[in-house]
Amino acid sequence: MSLFIPILKKMIYSTLPLLHFFYISQDPSPSVSRNGVKVSPIGLLGALAIMTILMVPAYADPIVKPTSAGTLNISFETSPATPNPGDQTELKISFLNKQSNTVQPHVDYKVSVTQGDNQVFGTPVTHTAEGAVSIPFQFQTAGTYQVTVEVQGIVFQPIPPETANFTIVVGPAVPEFGPVAGMIIAISIVGVIILSKRTRLRI
Repeated sequence: MSLFIPILKKMIYSTLPLLHFFYISQDPSPSVSRNGVKVSPIGLLGALAIMTILMVPAYADPIVKPTSAGTLNISFETSPATPNPGDQTELKISFLNKQSNTVQPHVDYKVSVTQGDNQVFGTPVTHTAEGAVSIPFQFQTAGTYQVTVEVQGIVFQPIPPETANFTIVVGPAVPEFGPVAGMIIAISIVGVIILSKRTRLRI
């Protein structure tokens, strides 16, 4: 417990710059006071809301592009939305019928990933009965990559190859706060607020 309190103090003090606009001067019993800065419980709850928003992972919408001859639309996204080097990444591809905007079944395709002039990944021509695939891949270095999806057949009928190109930016491997970490911090701050109200604790 003696080690836990200093950690909570550090987390609360780190939120003080965010709490300036939450300060209520009429509050007769501020819960935190440090170097003349007073923060009300409402301010702490505001900081908690901000921290929760910042820690929620961002999700990107799929990018949809037509093939080079316009026969199909191709929806592309990665999971996670911003891949990191060394992490497992899913390349999610869906082939869409342009007339109905629904998934087009029975497509012959291949996929390649390049960085500059170097191809770092490629598949042979493959058939998908469902019209949607998820390809696992691991980027080795940060940088900008091009993903090329090539369609060679639809419903068992060969067509002249048509392509669509997508860009992926792979960031550095930086540890991120997950939802569980955000919940732990949120519960900890609420616990400090309740404790300070009941025991008149001054941090």
